[in-house]
Amino acid sequence: MSRSCIARRCLAAVAVVASVLGGAPTAALANSFGFRWSLPAGQYGIGLEYQCTNGSRPTGGYSQYYEYPTSVFNNNPILPNPVSLNAPCTIDFGRIEIYSNPVGQNGDPSGDYGRVAFTVRGSANLGDIPFPTPATAGRLSGKIVARTPVPDGRLSIDIFQTTDLLTTSTGVPITAFSSRPSAGATYRTSPLWDGEYIAVVTDTSTGNRATGLLQVRGQANFDFDLDAPCFGMDACEWVGSVPDSAGGFHPLAPTRVADTRRGLGIPHGPVTPGDGRNPDINYFERLVTYENHELQLAGVGGVPRVGVSAVLLNLTVTGGATDGSLKLFPKPPNAAVFDHQSSFGAIPDSTQLYWKAGEDVPNLVLAKLGVGGKVRIANVSYGPVHVIADVVGWYDQSQPGQSGARLTAVTPERFLDTRNAIGGPTRPFSPGESRNIQVSGRGRIPSGAASVVATVTGVAPTAQTYVTAWPAGTTRFETSVINVAPGAIRPNLVTVAPGSGGAWSLFNERGNHDLLVDVTGYYSTQGGLVTSITPVRVIDTQRSGGQFTPGATRALRVRGVSGVPANAVAVYLNTTIIDGTDGSYLTVWPGGPRPETSNLNWTAGGRRSNLVLVPVAADGTVQMYNAFGNVHVAAEVVAWVG
Repeated sequence: MSRSCIARRCLAAVAVVASVLGGAPTAALANSFGFRWSLPAGQYGIGLEYQCTNGSRPTGGYSQYYEYPTSVFNNNPILPNPVSLNAPCTIDFGRIEIYSNPVGQNGDPSGDYGRVAFTVRGSANLGDIPFPTPATAGRLSGKIVARTPVPDGRLSIDIFQTTDLLTTSTGVPITAFSSRPSAGATYRTSPLWDGEYIAVVTDTSTGNRATGLLQVRGQANFDFDLDAPCFGMDACEWVGSVPDSAGGFHPLAPTRVADTRRGLGIPHGPVTPGDGRNPDINYFERLVTYENHELQLAGVGGVPRVGVSAVLLNLTVTGGATDGSLKLFPKPPNAAVFDHQSSFGAIPDSTQLYWKAGEDVPNLVLAKLGVGGKVRIANVSYGPVHVIADVVGWYDQSQPGQSGARLTAVTPERFLDTRNAIGGPTRPFSPGESRNIQVSGRGRIPSGAASVVATVTGVAPTAQTYVTAWPAGTTRFETSVINVAPGAIRPNLVTVAPGSGGAWSLFNERGNHDLLVDVTGYYSTQGGLVTSITPVRVIDTQRSGGQFTPGATRALRVRGVSGVPANAVAVYLNTTIIDGTDGSYLTVWPGGPRPETSNLNWTAGGRRSNLVLVPVAADGTVQMYNAFGNVHVAAEVVAWVG
């Protein structure tokens, strides 16, 4: 560690810590500060620095550096007792840093020496000073992951204790700290006491810097992801940028990660109106509202904590008190470490699903992750709504050792229609019935596909019901892919691995129920990687272009639109219809003859959304067709394949 590191880079962070904790005992401002002390037997290095009341401070290192009881490094002066420091200004506060084993700080790779710091004004009697040691304290350590090489020292990690402070024998608070570079793709701090720490972490190869909060409890682990905003830390200030990641897909058995009806994932449910902002002067009221609109997706439900660019989840709303819509967006960084309300900027102009009061509505969502591996939720309605989320897979960042499946989108093809004897008998599913449908080794889907992507549509059941899809020959998932009310039509995009014989199993809970399955793609060892992006709106007929009329087809340019490069071969579109005058359906395909398939079905009135996977034609467009009535259409690209 360079002795100038703390003085140049970390004094500002220490000032934040001091203001939060209230600092050390105060005294009248002067142009000097000093202290008396008593140290255990051993060898120490002591650095002194200060900040003037005008905010200036010395640069290039400590104002004075001492050793005690003897000088063993570069003939530094020996610390007198008491000691004082004079400055050519009025001092706002002084800072004292004490290291045990100062020889080790420059030559001992284990870093097994304690570091403590004090913030003082005027003069102070520090009394007896304890130190964290490997035998009496913990530390923070972990891996560093990135797409690019991680040589020694790529990450600079400076952390300072903010809570659970010990005190000296005279009651002066002690801040444990560590300031060390990484060693290859790992790091380890100096010994630390348990507590919360403010961390200043810098990627020296990119200049990206995160200032956030970390917890130390014994031998604590935290892995840094250099391809993620804030390196995976939560509640973080961020200086820099992270390019979008192209990654492979890792399927998971559907795992419930949120259910506000029982406090899972989002503890203070149901989700209240708004995006989590709350002007209440009570901090805890603000915090509850904030947490009510936040969902952790990295590190839960089989999703790794690092190396994740996006998560695929089936999102369902239920019990909405009023009509409304739900928006998910990557959690942004904070403007200030301790100011969670400032983490909200402009919310992306993209809505994942709409509902009417009391409805159960699902939609598959490809969610790009933000700070801390989280997404934020905006409830655009006048009442609370319950939110359920089942993770079905995740996308990696193409880091070393990651080998997710690649995606091939195909022109849609109907594999099942119980109304017309496609893929089975001309007979609706009966209550509690399961059937198998072959989805690989058929049509454009090869044998050996790891997962198959298809739009599953429930048509006019005779009772409130749900449908489950899972690999044939395995235990049925305890999750649903669509929920349908009597007489309604409801689609949802589904991604499920083929099972025995290359088949899916489909289950209908109640009533007689016709089902449609339109296959749109598959994951395998071939194809392209998926890049999730902040949603980009590519059509909104309420703003321009006018409604789709009955039988109308439009070409929609998606390649070369902001965020979608010229080499994109397919896109994921979140597609919404608005105020259809008749029951109808929307078909999206790459061009050529229109397939007899549908991506979105609706009855007259209202709004419906569905995720669509579609190849891009050679001219960079996709085609959209509306069957009946007049309807407005909006769509956003949420990911592209290339």
